[in-house]
Amino acid sequence: MKKNVAIIAGGDSGEYEISIGSATVVYKNLDNTKYNPYLIIIKGQDWFYLDKDNEKFIIDKADFSLFIDGSKLLFDVIFNVIHGRPGENGIIQGYFDLLEIPYTSSGLTASALTFNKGFCNKIVACTGTLVAKSIHLFNRELPQAQTILEQLKLPLFVKPANGGSSVATSKVLKNTDLLEAIDLAFSEDDEVLVEEFIEGREISCGVINYLGKMMIFPITEIISKTDFFDYEAKYTEGMADKITPADIPAEVEFDCKAISSDLYQKLNCKGVVRFDYIFNDSAIYFLEVNTIPGLSEMSTIPQQAEHMGISTAELFNMMITNALQ
Repeated sequence: MKKNVAIIAGGDSGEYEISIGSATVVYKNLDNTKYNPYLIIIKGQDWFYLDKDNEKFIIDKADFSLFIDGSKLLFDVIFNVIHGRPGENGIIQGYFDLLEIPYTSSGLTASALTFNKGFCNKIVACTGTLVAKSIHLFNRELPQAQTILEQLKLPLFVKPANGGSSVATSKVLKNTDLLEAIDLAFSEDDEVLVEEFIEGREISCGVINYLGKMMIFPITEIISKTDFFDYEAKYTEGMADKITPADIPAEVEFDCKAISSDLYQKLNCKGVVRFDYIFNDSAIYFLEVNTIPGLSEMSTIPQQAEHMGISTAELFNMMITNALQ
């Protein structure tokens, strides 16, 4: 019997359109002999399904069901592709935990922790993994630029602590631009991370624990054609090269995969997760973990899976199988 799959997308952050793009790819690639897919849009309190005739059906939040053709439709599993709030920060996970509906992503605690870059960096540093030196700001705190520059050295990256896709992220080269960058980041979030720039090459590693077997994907090197891998470079065709497998030293590849496997387990991740790093002649530095990585045609994870011999459709089937187990 085919399973009813709710592909949830949208959300309440600057990654809304990216999420819709990922969800469309998931919808097109799900095996229709195994699954009945429904693309569910979530935006604030507006949760709904649009059928092929563009008729809108409202989700009953009491049990996350739909009323279609005179009968109630319940879902067997949730395919979570909401990048950002509320799909990546643990809120939607807690809701589905209460309803006892399985989902494809990491759980409440792991999602909440990893989504907040400031808190996540502190935990990752405790595992022995290197992270950039940083300052975590709260509640629209705007300290004197000199106060920050006494602790951190330029260049600096300023970003929302709870955010993704480099939305409202700035690279600061001059102290006179620092407070403006912080104010921009606060326009997206109530917490901001200011961290030192690390010179090096950016790499990315996907991981999934599939039915108890840890699978580490080939590493991708990101070569941005902008000053850094910002929103434009991530989502504008031709603005960045993603080289899979990365042409990197064997010891860097080994260490990157080992760190990713270790962090996946210590952070209690589930489903497909992507870890991002910077490496140079000195060391590998952790940048961030994405528990709801992009799954669109331009995204890194499908590219890595393909080089591992796993088709996009097979990858999505693995994620659903994991969740149902």
